[in-house]
Amino acid sequence: MLKVQLETTRIALNQRNSLIANSDTEMEISILCFTQPPRPPKLNPCDECGRFKLISGERFYFNANPSVFVEKGGYLKLIIQNQSGDVWQRKIEVSSPLK
Repeated sequence: MLKVQLETTRIALNQRNSLIANSDTEMEISILCFTQPPRPPKLNPCDECGRFKLISGERFYFNANPSVFVEKGGYLKLIIQNQSGDVWQRKIEVSSPLK
């Protein structure tokens, strides 16, 4: 069982978003950043991207890295998976002030 409550599916730069995930087994979230047009492939991921452990019932905060999205809009892809194999995915639109 995996249930997720997401605050919103759109965020602006420097805006914090959050979610609460509930599961009967351990789980983790993967956060991926995508810009339009895409960044060069040799760039390293930003600090906000990666895999993080989630604790069932506790609020998890995330935001869009301003240096990645300041000139281009894009989105964050959130993927939560628990040890039972349940998967939850969402796309969070990121608006750029210069777009």
